Amino acid sequence: MPGPSKLPKKSIRRVKDGVRRFLENVAGERSEEEDEELEDSQPLPAPDTKNLPDDLVRIAELEHSIIDAEQRQTEKWRSEMASILTDREERQTYFSDLATEREARFEKMLASAKAQLAGLPPIEEPEPEEEQEPEEEEPIAEIIPSGPYAFPTLELLETSDIEEATLVSPDKLEEQELKLQGTLDSFAVDAMVYDAVVGPRVTQFRVRPGIGVRVEKISGLQKNISLNLAQTNVRIQAPIPGEPFVGIEIGNGNTLPIRLRSVFESRAWQRGSETIPLAIGMDIQGKIVVADLAKAPHLLIAGATGSGKSVCMSNLIVSLLYKFSPEELELVLVDPKRVEFGLFREIPHLIHPVVGEADKAVKVLKWVVQEMETRYEILAEKQVRNIAGYNAKAEAQGFDKMPFMVVIIDELADLMMTSKGEAEASLARIAQLSRAVGIHTIIATQRPSVNVITGVIKANYPTRIAFQVSSVVDSRTILDSKGAESLLGAGDMLFNPPGFARLVRIQSPMIQDEEISQVVTHVKADQNERHRVDLSAFEQTAEGTAESLADGVDDLYMQALAIVAETQKASTSYLQRRLRIGYNRAATLIEEMEDRFHIGPQNGSTPREVFVTTEDLNQ
Repeated sequence: MPGPSKLPKKSIRRVKDGVRRFLENVAGERSEEEDEELEDSQPLPAPDTKNLPDDLVRIAELEHSIIDAEQRQTEKWRSEMASILTDREERQTYFSDLATEREARFEKMLASAKAQLAGLPPIEEPEPEEEQEPEEEEPIAEIIPSGPYAFPTLELLETSDIEEATLVSPDKLEEQELKLQGTLDSFAVDAMVYDAVVGPRVTQFRVRPGIGVRVEKISGLQKNISLNLAQTNVRIQAPIPGEPFVGIEIGNGNTLPIRLRSVFESRAWQRGSETIPLAIGMDIQGKIVVADLAKAPHLLIAGATGSGKSVCMSNLIVSLLYKFSPEELELVLVDPKRVEFGLFREIPHLIHPVVGEADKAVKVLKWVVQEMETRYEILAEKQVRNIAGYNAKAEAQGFDKMPFMVVIIDELADLMMTSKGEAEASLARIAQLSRAVGIHTIIATQRPSVNVITGVIKANYPTRIAFQVSSVVDSRTILDSKGAESLLGAGDMLFNPPGFARLVRIQSPMIQDEEISQVVTHVKADQNERHRVDLSAFEQTAEGTAESLADGVDDLYMQALAIVAETQKASTSYLQRRLRIGYNRAATLIEEMEDRFHIGPQNGSTPREVFVTTEDLNQ
């Protein structure tokens, strides 16, 4: 751009003076009134710049363009400043109102706290007038079938005093440690009692073996240690997983029950990341154990009568009530004994009344299988792999989520004995396929035998809880290892958590019937029954059942089954003699009966167990 630097300063000044005189001559000696009239009528003629230098004209045009640009920028800044000031006023008004509201709320809370300290009833906030009008409440009650789910509070459960109790005195602990060390020394075992860990129910002495001492040499002294310490049940964990010690566990002299409220107040429960949390109990180190049923994905509980199974299952159900609403989780309770789940009959999570009859239990399990297949079809339509992906997609797109479903069976042995194998077939299929669609099962039994806990069930139920049993055989049936026969009972359990190849000794929490009643009364408030399962599609007649038994099998199957039911004897040679058939055909009939769970498996020289009677066939 050409600039005035090329001209001398005096020449520029003379040019400016000449331009000023030229403009004055063009304007003339008009008065102000004539100028205004001229401006209103027609625009001023452009000055004649023919006699001006080109450089000066370009400078003047540049200055005019700069002035116009600055004026436009100034107007833009003025508009932005006006919008900023308006926004600032709105923010000041909002924060002023918010500060006034919080100050009023704080004063109200302070007045309520002072009233409570003075023994007066708390100050309640008056309800708005719109909610007090009956004209608005009636249509709402007609449209909404049930109110929001009221999650139970911790005040409904009793507190635990285990934190303030002395489970083992220091003198008693030192005495037991000296006796244990003396027992090891008397059998010439090079091992040292390192320390002791006092738990809520048992004390674990950690023993460090010497160099070259076999672990089996210490575990072989279990009965001698029990004799010298005057203990009924001593369990030896050789070795403790992840530690260079052998654990010797004995019962405490003073025991106090752990309340379920202590588990719910723990950090592991309140801040846990489990999808379906279950309150299991407290281990030897005093750590709260919370399991995730979604990772299990199915749970097997077994133990002798009075060992704590029913209380444990009540804890699991209450855990679900504390974490899930009826829209998030559905329950199916099967109680062949008809006494264990009586307190949970009115909870809103049930999609069918508590099942007590064996035939209805089989139909419910068949309905669960059908529900599982329906859910898989829904997942295929939405192009997702599991329930987590479906619920994430439902939250993003706005359609209803898919609730979890938990099927809980209290006594599996009675169901297996009366359902002729149909229950196990349904359970096996549910356990194999239902994890992806959010269906999980919890089964319990007080008869841990191979006829009840079969190989199919053990293969599909890797997560197990074993309470006190009567023999090592029962312990191996449940856990595939010994140890459950040495438990103390009353909630003392061995837990095989999902994903870990080791057993954890846990004390199950205690919950009383009064606490369960309070929780159920609280959660059923403003809730209607949600029984949506219709078992009419699974009604079968006795004739149809008999025909289905004979489909696809030998013509002599029903005759052979009648002979076995009448004599309660099932063997290949016996059927050969009675039916006058060959060995291969008789063996095929016996295998078919075993596959249909009419008879039990062969157990050495012991006769097979017969599950069918003549009355069953005549029905």
